[in-house]
Amino acid sequence: MSTRDNGQKKRRKSKEKWYAGGLAFECQQSGNCCSGAPGYVWVTKAEIKAIARYLGRGDDWLDKTQLRRVGLRYSLTEMPDGDCIFLERRDGRTFCKIHGVKPTQCRTWPFWSINLESPERWNEAAMGCPGMNRGRRHDFVQIEELRLKRPPK
Repeated sequence: MSTRDNGQKKRRKSKEKWYAGGLAFECQQSGNCCSGAPGYVWVTKAEIKAIARYLGRGDDWLDKTQLRRVGLRYSLTEMPDGDCIFLERRDGRTFCKIHGVKPTQCRTWPFWSINLESPERWNEAAMGCPGMNRGRRHDFVQIEELRLKRPPK
């Protein structure tokens, strides 16, 4: 397949997606995506190591108050109120204590496949996220790069 054919195929595919024209999102630091109902923030061993180093841990690992094993995978832990262990609330704002090395799952919000299934799913997620549908516009290519991004092993 020629480069030209491949480019035409990508353009056709983007026209099939409801978000082909792009979507607006700018984080408002509400912390809503880092709190609420229990869930999982999946992390790979490479991400765990990066977080541990960022926090100044010499052993390249997180302790059991920060990390839990779920089957064969790892997830960051949550506070009893559902907040991520690394979410800090102060002066009416929220901050991620590991923002510089936050996991891929956090980095790619809200451009997850489940949120991009339909305009209805996107707007449903937007009801809990004040940054969706406002701020910087992300084009189709940027959205797809985030949607398809995989964490380092």
